[in-house]
Amino acid sequence: MTFPVARIRASTLAAALVLGAGPLAADTVTLRVASFSPAGSFFNSQVLEPFLDRVVADSEGTLAYQMFPGGTLGRGAPAQMKLVADGVADMAFVVPAYTPGSFDRYGISEIPGAASTGVESSVGLWRAWEQGLLEVPEGVEVIGLTSSGPNQIHFSGPVANLDGLAGKRVRAAGAAQISALTALGAVPVSNLSAGEVAEAVSRGVVDGTLMDWTAIRSFRVDQVVSHHVEIGMGTIALMLPMNAATWAGLPAPARAAFEKHMGEAFARAAGAAFDASETARRADALARDGATLMELTAEEEARIDDAFARVAEEWVGGDAGKQAALDSFNATVASIRAGN
Repeated sequence: MTFPVARIRASTLAAALVLGAGPLAADTVTLRVASFSPAGSFFNSQVLEPFLDRVVADSEGTLAYQMFPGGTLGRGAPAQMKLVADGVADMAFVVPAYTPGSFDRYGISEIPGAASTGVESSVGLWRAWEQGLLEVPEGVEVIGLTSSGPNQIHFSGPVANLDGLAGKRVRAAGAAQISALTALGAVPVSNLSAGEVAEAVSRGVVDGTLMDWTAIRSFRVDQVVSHHVEIGMGTIALMLPMNAATWAGLPAPARAAFEKHMGEAFARAAGAAFDASETARRADALARDGATLMELTAEEEARIDDAFARVAEEWVGGDAGKQAALDSFNATVASIRAGN
């Protein structure tokens, strides 16, 4: 198998030169990092690459990386975990919700209303992982977990009130999102990846989508939607796995650098990046000509709260493992809101 040539990060080269090791010392490990997101997308440029740059800077010249964006090592968001487990990529950007049945407990972040910021959701996911409450993928080391910003509903056509959601076909990812849309009267469509949404909306396959404000910009959905319903429909868990053999073979300084910046440090940095982006991208979307934002009445907000409580109960479904994961997540969110 041949791979397309990818550019080694300039920061990697500069760090090596500063350390006097030359641009690619003989013992430098160069990681192949896959992402289904396009080059220059938010996750690649504002989360993944800055994280890797921090790790490289502290690796004492033992680490470099190459980015393979846009699915160049293997197309399709659901395929990314297998790329890492099989060693085609050393690391990848993975969305657990795209593998139904394998990572169900990561859906704690999808419970609508459970978290209101990226930091809350990201740290909540990581602490649940640390406590052994989330599924462990085979063949990889989980370097970090984060999440999207809170998802909102975005439509191509106007929606006057909450009752206007009835019968609308809305793209969703994950069981909790599907339940939440159903509870609000919409018809969830779950077979579309983020990269397929803009075309699906444009062609009328769906009327709208559940996405955060950043994602509608990253995947050009903002060009085909202009009517927004802001009710906090949960976040989507995002994972950064490394091939287990790659992790085991890292030079000691490289491993130490990862251990410094991975885990909760990654969750907090990534969550903060998402939060800053959400604020900016929301303003951009609402400034577009013709943009509308549904205003909810007190009665509608009460209906939403009741629906969300039922979604959480349905998601748990009497599963003690899911309940423990959700309890951990909720405790972390409460702790962060208390300033801890």
